[in-house]
Amino acid sequence: IPEGLIEFIPEIKALISEINDKLSQPEIQPTEEAILGVLSKENAECFRYLPGFIRAQLLLDRDPHGNVQVAKIETEKLLAATVHNELENRRSSGYEGTFSPQLHAFGYEGRAGMPTIFDSAYCYALGYTASSLLVNGCTGLIASVKNLLAPCKEWQCGGVPITSLCVIERRKGKDKPVIRKALVEMTGGLSQPFQFYKKIRDHLKICDMYRIPGPTQFDMVNCEVSKDIPMTLQLELGRTWELQVPTEKPKRMGKFLFLPQAKRMRSELQRWRALMITKDRERRLPAAISTFNANAVTVKKGEETCCNAHTVVSRYFSEVHAPILDIVPTEERNAPIHDKKIGIVFCGRQAPGCHDFVCGLVDMLPVNHGNKVYGFVGGTHGLMDKQAVELDPELCDSFCGAGGLEMLGRTVDRINTQEEKEMAKSTCQDLDLDGLVLVGGARTNTDAAYLSEYFKQNKVKTGVVGVPCGIEGSMVNEFVEASLGFDSATKAMSELVGNTAIDGSSARKYYYFLKLMDGSTTGGRNATSHVALEVALETKPNLLLLSEEVDEQRNNLREIVNGIADVISARADDGKNFGTVLIAEGLLAAIPEFRTLIAELEGFPMPNTVDKVLPELTTWSAALFRSLPEFIQKELLLERQSNAALQLSQLETDRLMARLVQDELKQRKKKGTFKGSFSPVCQFLGYQARCSMPSDFDSDYAYALGGTAAVLATRSCNGYMAVISDLAHPVERWHCCGVPFTAMLQVAPQVPGESFRPRPGIFPRKVDLDAAAFSSWKEVRDSCAKEELYENPGPIQLSGSSASRVTQTIATRFSYLKELEGLQRNLEALRTRCRPGCHLRQVKVASGILTTLNSILDELSEHVVPTTFLEPAVK
Repeated sequence: IPEGLIEFIPEIKALISEINDKLSQPEIQPTEEAILGVLSKENAECFRYLPGFIRAQLLLDRDPHGNVQVAKIETEKLLAATVHNELENRRSSGYEGTFSPQLHAFGYEGRAGMPTIFDSAYCYALGYTASSLLVNGCTGLIASVKNLLAPCKEWQCGGVPITSLCVIERRKGKDKPVIRKALVEMTGGLSQPFQFYKKIRDHLKICDMYRIPGPTQFDMVNCEVSKDIPMTLQLELGRTWELQVPTEKPKRMGKFLFLPQAKRMRSELQRWRALMITKDRERRLPAAISTFNANAVTVKKGEETCCNAHTVVSRYFSEVHAPILDIVPTEERNAPIHDKKIGIVFCGRQAPGCHDFVCGLVDMLPVNHGNKVYGFVGGTHGLMDKQAVELDPELCDSFCGAGGLEMLGRTVDRINTQEEKEMAKSTCQDLDLDGLVLVGGARTNTDAAYLSEYFKQNKVKTGVVGVPCGIEGSMVNEFVEASLGFDSATKAMSELVGNTAIDGSSARKYYYFLKLMDGSTTGGRNATSHVALEVALETKPNLLLLSEEVDEQRNNLREIVNGIADVISARADDGKNFGTVLIAEGLLAAIPEFRTLIAELEGFPMPNTVDKVLPELTTWSAALFRSLPEFIQKELLLERQSNAALQLSQLETDRLMARLVQDELKQRKKKGTFKGSFSPVCQFLGYQARCSMPSDFDSDYAYALGGTAAVLATRSCNGYMAVISDLAHPVERWHCCGVPFTAMLQVAPQVPGESFRPRPGIFPRKVDLDAAAFSSWKEVRDSCAKEELYENPGPIQLSGSSASRVTQTIATRFSYLKELEGLQRNLEALRTRCRPGCHLRQVKVASGILTTLNSILDELSEHVVPTTFLEPAVK
């Protein structure tokens, strides 16, 4: 929806014109009562018809010309609301669909971005042209550069008289000459872009023809696509485009339509990226699987593992000391892997790299040996309903390097009831699967652990293998150093935040409140802030509101609001009435009083209404609920996630914080302690990033994970997660292995007064406030609050010197498995030194030190307490 659409609706256009004219008169106040008293009858009726939030936006602060700020009118919200009403009315006529709109305004995160190669050259030429005109005494001209389809050296530079571009428009109640605004031409010499759109728009209404141009590239040497100019300009200048439409009809599979996108439908950058990965650059691979053939590797049993709360875990699992399985190269000529059948399910939410994972899984299996990989269309629902398609190299090739989960799709992240496990068992037996690979976060892999034990107890031959995946980055632990998709999503969000922060320091009049999606795999129960922390490290905002820090310090809502207001006041004293505030998606769930309210609300069926819920809340929670703005009250009562947890992404935390801070600053202004101005702009970033094209790191990581999972699955290694460690090192030094789920299980502490004990699970890992990543932020945050230290990492690069850059969170993460290897080497060295015949003094020293060390370890074991991220009881 174009920002100015509302101006072109005849009755709205007439209304806006009269409002502009009336409010240019100083005696008329921008209130509904005042404006209704002076509007014409027709415009007054139109004004009353509009929703309240649109009426308020029509009366907001004016632009520099005294006109309505069209940018602040939420046209998308107006249309979504009216379309929803229309569809509900059509139900009586047979409409049976669902309509769940997500709203977003784009602009701030794009207008201060790093310029493309074309814009950089074009703007430099404009500057040079303007300078040349001035030094030659030319005035009253606008700089012009033409012939833009030709190489830069052939561009034609000059000047055009400004008066030839002017028309008369109404400004502040008076007619003034202004440069005519160029509208999209629907007919005539420059109508080619619109005419091309007319050819395809009927197809777009029905077909999924989404075209992903990908992140802006700057490698002019290796990436020819980096030099492209806008499609609109190309069409206006005479270039033609071939119309690409799907030739195959979608195949209905359960509730999903299966229609893989052909490679010819991909954008130029996507096709270039796929070609570069498969042919030019080739895949970077860990040394152990460099041949990328399951017959060229073997699975070697490593050290046995131990698990936390052995007594509790052993009630649910028959084997709690399974060994780590190392994947190592072999030259032995064993019988080739043949006639193996592997199934794959996208369980977790969207994340970049999942398609490259599938490519790795398929490519690892030896060809021409009867091996098959089945993808379940529609995620877990597809698994239950046996909606499977065979995945071959040709199909995978068209998705190589593409973001999202559109190849197979997903539904809900859940396989935990008896019925669901039985349905999964039936599917695996009917398809005669040797392995089932489940891709997702902590919830997925917890379910995978119990499903593997269910299969074992029921003597199902299918081995269940889990894969750590999720943009939230919380599916990490001692063994798992990164979840797939975190690197790409945080880089994509960092570009948007960096652009927005630079936009703020350019206009110097807005405070941007940016809420960052963090996955929320367990909703309000275990909110994490890995994404927000990584983006803060990349962009250096003025403030970062981190869920884990708020939780540790037990900050209440008032303390948080005062803290933000303090920073804004201090900056105002320095004449800075602008800034950027990052807010973790799960912030509200970390605030004590909100956590209690959320816990109580989870006991009600949702969606629900305020009048039904409010009387049932405890006194304190009811008081908090009443104090909240109406929009937050409604959002707290929306439909829940598939695990009945609150959808934190639906809470406008950014808007709530901005509203409360604004109220606090108004009070301070009355007291004379705040003399600045405060104009907040709120945004939610997440959907724009979680399906981005994967970074080189995620592409390599996904492909290697796919190969690792294939090796484990073909050997029916049941109850294991595919793990790759040493990720801070070059790809060739990565270590591939399988780690038993039981080694990652933990037991949540029992809630006082409750007899119910939650089952062991793999829980989302919160940000470690003592780790290197958060320590890096603590070192700079005071300076960030005072100054503008904004950094813009720019778009993800797919070639060139910066393409291999890894996020700081991953680069600084401790390698648990590598440290264990070092410990084993030291123990072996000790064993070698203290063989029979060594000097008595060596024996005494070694024995004494080991005795002391064991005493210390015993002491540590006795005083281990449940970590903070296990505090909420996860059922």
